[in-house]
Amino acid sequence: LDKLIGEKGTLAEFVVLRDGEEIEFSIVREKVTAVSVMGRVCETDSKVGIVRITEFDLVTPKQFTKAVDELVSKGCDKFVFDVRNNPGGDLQSIKAVMTYFLQEGDLILSAIDRNGRVGNSYYAEEMKLAGEYASCNVSREEIGMYADLDMVVLCNGNTASAAEVFTATLRDYSLAKIVGETTFGKGIIQSIISLEPWGYKGAVKLTTGRYDPPVSGNYDGKGIEPQVPAVLTGEAASKNLFLLSESEDAQLLAAITEVKK
Repeated sequence: LDKLIGEKGTLAEFVVLRDGEEIEFSIVREKVTAVSVMGRVCETDSKVGIVRITEFDLVTPKQFTKAVDELVSKGCDKFVFDVRNNPGGDLQSIKAVMTYFLQEGDLILSAIDRNGRVGNSYYAEEMKLAGEYASCNVSREEIGMYADLDMVVLCNGNTASAAEVFTATLRDYSLAKIVGETTFGKGIIQSIISLEPWGYKGAVKLTTGRYDPPVSGNYDGKGIEPQVPAVLTGEAASKNLFLLSESEDAQLLAAITEVKK
């Protein structure tokens, strides 16, 4: 990655080994904005919108509102939020996204230290951040704007961390049913401590606490169990999720069925 990154407008030249053949590429470097949210209309029911969230990074909140609003404008009034294989992401990002669903002052998560004491608690509220975090800002008018959507959350064993906060919070407030498989089970807080003050390069990552969802208990090491179990079997289970057609995706079909009830 370090070798490919460079100044905008310059050439990146590299070789890819594909099916035993070496293929040469020469591409012009440009600024890249990550796409972490993708929305589309269900193929079998135009009233159902499918929104896949691949991670919770700093661009996610605005991409999320754009995807949902576009689907609403197309006539969708039921939603499947797909967080399968979502490894998590940034705390401010997930706080912003959850604020779209909750009422002002609703608890999103609590940080618990190693002695079992509550440290910081995070609530749905107006967010006014600066710098790179400005993309996670939430206006007062945006608080709870998606609270009335009919929705389900689709998860699997690779749904982790902030994606589990998304899953657990919507479940705890009875806003969505959970479809799919038991999630990964990462409910801990990790801190990166630089070694530079001691004259060393690098850093140490330490587990410094856990985070608890609003109502249900901590799920670290256990995961969040779905209310509607659904698994992929056969050839579909070995395919990349992005390559599965809607008709092949038994988990997605189960989520679509559930949200239409």
